[in-house]
Amino acid sequence: MKIKNKIPDYIVCIFLGVSLGAISKYLDTIAIVDGSWWLGVLSYFGDLFTRLGIWVLIATFIAAYSRTFIRSAINTFLFFMGMLVSYYIYSAYLFGFFPTSYFILWGTVALASPVLGIIVWGAKNKKPLYFGLPALPMGLMLSLSLGMGLFYISLNYIEELIMYIILCIIFYKDPKQMVITIVLSFVIGFITEQIIPFHF
Repeated sequence: MKIKNKIPDYIVCIFLGVSLGAISKYLDTIAIVDGSWWLGVLSYFGDLFTRLGIWVLIATFIAAYSRTFIRSAINTFLFFMGMLVSYYIYSAYLFGFFPTSYFILWGTVALASPVLGIIVWGAKNKKPLYFGLPALPMGLMLSLSLGMGLFYISLNYIEELIMYIILCIIFYKDPKQMVITIVLSFVIGFITEQIIPFHF
């Protein structure tokens, strides 16, 4: 496949990452004053974009609908790097210094995104894999939306639960596949809660 046929996908992912990184940083700066409903809406989205769920959903969508597993790896990496660069450059513009340690930390995490992108692409597009592999991102989303213990389940974020339903739609193949995936996602979500008992 010629490079020129790949460039548009990559440009879109970089542009999306850069745009959302800058927007999410801008939304961080919004404060509600005088009960303004518009500022309240912006503040709501500012809170939403500080949580991990929305980024998991966007990255899952990018990876799942990339044309090949190689593109899924590159597209998700470029998306996250574009987002991180614009977010922290905007931070430096606002506060007068570049938070190098945070950028290195999250940049290191972003280095894992190509592998995660390939996993998501396989979960969406490869028949032997889509019976269980979608439970990984779905389980992570469940752990973000629900508090789960041995004898209880509580709702932490309704938005992430809606995102979980969207992931079900993205990965749906047939009823049997989805039932298996949902059961496994609850197992993975429960395990994730025990290993990482806090939310990003």
